[in-house]
Amino acid sequence: MTDGPGWAAPGAPPSGGSGAPGWGTPLPPAGPGGFGQAPPPQPGYPGQPPQGQPPQWSGGPPGPQNRWRWNAAPKPGIIPLRPLALGEILDGTFAAVRTNPGATVGITLASAAVVETASTLITIGTDNASTAVGVLGTVATFVLDLVLGLFLAGVLSVVVSEATLGSRIGPTDAVRRLAPRLAGLFGLTAVVALAIAIGTLALLVGAVVVGVYLSLATPVYVLEGGSLRQSLRRSRTIVRGSWWRTFGILLLASLVALLLSAVFAIATGLVLASAPGVFGDFLNGDLTTSGHIVEGLGNLLATTVSTPIMSGAVVLIYIDLRIRREGLDVTLSEAARARSAGAGTPG
Repeated sequence: MTDGPGWAAPGAPPSGGSGAPGWGTPLPPAGPGGFGQAPPPQPGYPGQPPQGQPPQWSGGPPGPQNRWRWNAAPKPGIIPLRPLALGEILDGTFAAVRTNPGATVGITLASAAVVETASTLITIGTDNASTAVGVLGTVATFVLDLVLGLFLAGVLSVVVSEATLGSRIGPTDAVRRLAPRLAGLFGLTAVVALAIAIGTLALLVGAVVVGVYLSLATPVYVLEGGSLRQSLRRSRTIVRGSWWRTFGILLLASLVALLLSAVFAIATGLVLASAPGVFGDFLNGDLTTSGHIVEGLGNLLATTVSTPIMSGAVVLIYIDLRIRREGLDVTLSEAARARSAGAGTPG
């Protein structure tokens, strides 16, 4: 599925899907690294370097030979179509939520409400049960959270990719676009989790290294299509050479999401501790049914606020690195112009 404007990897044949047409032509591979060649001059990109000469995006202010003019880059949606600064990636994640709350907060709230209700019922039902039943309940809750996480990551990949082009997509359309890839996301999540577990057994640092290299596998799988193995390899290829930058942005986005979640966790704790006769002993984890319900509501709000931020940051890192390495900004700019002229229709 390439339900977007030329998301397919450079040189890869377009894969079929049930969504938007594939605007733009993927750039051909150049050299053993497989990255796209510098594209020919396009409108809005003055100072294009000769073909085969890598663009320069660092080392001082943009000059006449610099492909990216920071003030002239088109911005059809939540980000300018050029290499992104750290602040622009974080700002883009919040902009995606502001411009399309229905397909970000709305989907997150609805799906998290279902999962949190089921988790709360499981917790209440196994509260005074045997140890074996308690373990099964914990495993069931973990599986539900895992399913929720991979579903939201996939849906938000679609939503943020559309927001990059200045388009809004409804919750129903976002889920429909993800549906053909949803089953494969389970396998992708299991493989990534297994790889991280192996890295953890080897060394904690190894788990972090593996996790960062595979962190873009979800947007690759959802937006580019292809198999699970191809998605994992593509994620590693895109991150290679930018591991520290990717790690730093992911860490900062995680801290922002954690702080937002902490606000609701603290508020929930204060409510539970204020009435031990009604909610039970919060400090010792011995909650009543009412206490479990309040705790579930707090978890629901925390998930609704934090998940779009983390998932949005991952998608924008993916777009940023592809702009830097593969000239994706030209393809996206062409798709945005086509849409604004009425020549393209969002999926």
